[in-house]
Amino acid sequence: MLVPHAVCIECLADPDKPGAQAIRDALRARILIKTPDPTPILPPFPVLDAGESSAIRLALKLSALVLIDEKAGRKIATNLGLSVVGSAGVLLAAKRRGLIDSVRPILDSFAGNGYHFSDILIRAILTRADER
Repeated sequence: MLVPHAVCIECLADPDKPGAQAIRDALRARILIKTPDPTPILPPFPVLDAGESSAIRLALKLSALVLIDEKAGRKIATNLGLSVVGSAGVLLAAKRRGLIDSVRPILDSFAGNGYHFSDILIRAILTRADER
């Protein structure tokens, strides 16, 4: 999976941030591959941060699916014709493929680290994961 440089900077800025070590490990193992930020072909996306903007630009350049959770970023990506998946979609795919046993503990971990999903979305995720 390609990850724009700006996304790596954001995710690794705080080495104690939850998931930072896993990201470093995935980069070392080449599961994640850091790529230069693509040259802008569109005007800036002023409502998005550098990571979201570079992820959308890279997906446009490659005609690829983009992983993005932030609502404004998802809307912009969709309006540009990109297919979008969020963290919840990744968790569901991982469970379907047998990579994880349950999404609930991961959602709980997200919540414990300040990452917010709405109650409606959590119920939908758990239902789709057959955990309700």
